[in-house]
Amino acid sequence: MKKSEVSGLKYLFYVLALPAMLLFSCSGKDDTRGDEEEEAVQEVHQESRRKIDPSAIVLPAGMKIEAVAEGLSYPVDVTFDDKGNTYIAEAGGHTYGTKPDRAPEARILQLLPDGTTKVLYDKVVPMNIIKSKDSSEDMEEGLIPPLTGVTYHDGKLYISHRTRYSTYDLESGEFKTIISGLPSWGEFLNAKPIFNDGKMYFFLSTQGNTGVQEKHWVNVIDTFNKPEAKEIPGEDITLTGKNFWVPTDKMTIVDADSMETGVYVKLGEKTKAGQVIKGQEICNGAFFSCDLDGKNIKRIAWGLRSSFGYRFSPDGKLITTMNSANPMPPRGLYFDYEPVYEIVQGEWYGWPDFFSGIPITDERFSGKGKIWDFVLTEETHRKLLKGKDKPRQPVALLPVHSAAQGMVFGNSAFGVPEQDILVAEFGTIVPEFKGKEYHPKLPKGMPEEENAPPGVKYNWPGFKVQQVNLKTGEAKDFIYNKNNLPASVKGTGGLERPLQMEWGKDGALYIVDFGVVEFDDNGMNAMPFTGVLWKVSKGK
Repeated sequence: MKKSEVSGLKYLFYVLALPAMLLFSCSGKDDTRGDEEEEAVQEVHQESRRKIDPSAIVLPAGMKIEAVAEGLSYPVDVTFDDKGNTYIAEAGGHTYGTKPDRAPEARILQLLPDGTTKVLYDKVVPMNIIKSKDSSEDMEEGLIPPLTGVTYHDGKLYISHRTRYSTYDLESGEFKTIISGLPSWGEFLNAKPIFNDGKMYFFLSTQGNTGVQEKHWVNVIDTFNKPEAKEIPGEDITLTGKNFWVPTDKMTIVDADSMETGVYVKLGEKTKAGQVIKGQEICNGAFFSCDLDGKNIKRIAWGLRSSFGYRFSPDGKLITTMNSANPMPPRGLYFDYEPVYEIVQGEWYGWPDFFSGIPITDERFSGKGKIWDFVLTEETHRKLLKGKDKPRQPVALLPVHSAAQGMVFGNSAFGVPEQDILVAEFGTIVPEFKGKEYHPKLPKGMPEEENAPPGVKYNWPGFKVQQVNLKTGEAKDFIYNKNNLPASVKGTGGLERPLQMEWGKDGALYIVDFGVVEFDDNGMNAMPFTGVLWKVSKGK
C-alpha cells in the first residue's frame, strides 16, 4: 500500500477508545545508564498542576471526599499494609499517552500515616537492555514500564509491570521477580495481582485491539524492538485467512509504509484459509492462578480482551470488568459495550470474533457501512464454545466507551450491598463521544446520537464511579461531577479520570484518579503531576 493510501487513516489513529490499559505514546527516550549505585530513599514534594475542589463532586448522602495525595504522575493503583501505610503505583512511560521524559519513571510511592510521601522503589530496567533482549526472562532485575498494579499481601507488595510480576519485601527491602517472560509487548498488558485461598490470580490482556496488529501496537513493538510479538491463543485455532493492511510508516524496524498482516501472527506475516495456529497454556486474553512464589501457573479461562479490574465476590465468584474494543484500524469497531463478566473455569469468551458476547458480524459493529468477517472458522467456534451457539454473556453492560476499569465489591456502611460492585470509569477518549459542544461533526458514516445503537450516547460517558447490580445488570451513578464532565473541561476541580479503587483499612473508599489526558495533533498526551488519590468516608 502506498503512503498516500495510508495517510487518510491517520485521523482514526488519534480517536481511540480507552483500552484498559492501554494506549501507547512513544517518547523516543533511550536509557543507556546501565547499572548505577542505588540512590537513597527521598521524600517526594511535588505541586499539583490541576485544580482540586471536592465540592464539585456529587456523593451519596452522609459521605465526604478529600484529596489525600496530589501532584501524582500517572497513578494506576493503591494498596494498604497492616500498619496503616499507603502505597501508590505510578505507571511511568508507555501507557495512556505518557511520555517518560516529562515525568518520573515507573515507581512505588509510600504514604506514611504522618502525611509524608517517599519513593519506595524506582529501579527501572534501562531501555537499551530491554531492546537488546528477546524476552524479559533474560533482562536484569527491575521494573519494565508501565507499572500496572500493586497489591499488599502477607508482608509483601506484589507488583504487576510489563511482562512481569514481582514482589517487594517490606521488611527486608528485597525486590524479586517471580513471573517473567509473559507475552505482553503490546498496547494492553498484564494487570493487577489479587489473592484468594492462598493463590495469586492475574489477567494477561490481549496485546492488541481485535486480533491483528494496528498502529499503536506497532509503535510499542518499534520502541521496545520486539518484532516477533504476536497474539497467542489458548487452544489450537484455524484461521479464515483474513489479512489486513497495517500502517507502519515512521517505524525503525521496517522499511515500508504498511504491511499486510493476519491475526495471531507477527507483523508482516500473511495468513491463509485453513491455517492452524497452535495454542499455548500461557496465552493472551486469559485469567490465571499461581502459587505465591509465581510457580504452578494454571489458566482459568481465555478469549477475553483487556481488563484492569477484577475481584472475588463474597461468595467466591471471580468478577471482572472488560474494556470495549476501539475504533482503530484495520479491524476497529465503535460501538462495543464495556461488559462485566463472571469468569468460569475452562470457558472461551469469544475474542477476537465476539465482543460483549455479540458476533463481530452483527450490524451493531458495522461502522461506516463495513460489515466485519470472522477471522476464526465456524469449526473453531464450535470447538471452543463446546457446542454452544454463543459465548457466555456479560452479567452487565456499561455505557459504550465509558472505559470501565478498576472495581471493588460493595460495603454496607456505604449503603452499597456487598454483592454489588463499584466501577471506576476512566471516561471516553474518542472525541466523537465527548458531545456536540466538543465535536459538532461526527465522522462520515457514524450515526447521529438519536440513531445510534442501544446503549450509545455521545455525552461524555464515564469520568465517574458507577454502582452495578450484578443480579439485574442495572448500573447507576454513585460518585460523579456535578456537571458530568471531567474536571479539566470547565476547570471545576472534581474527578478527572478514575482508574482504580480500594477499600482502606480505615473503612474508607480510595479512588485513584489518573489525571488529565488530552488529545492534540500528535495523539494522546497525559499530563504529569495531575494525578490524585481521593478518599471517600462517612461524614459531612
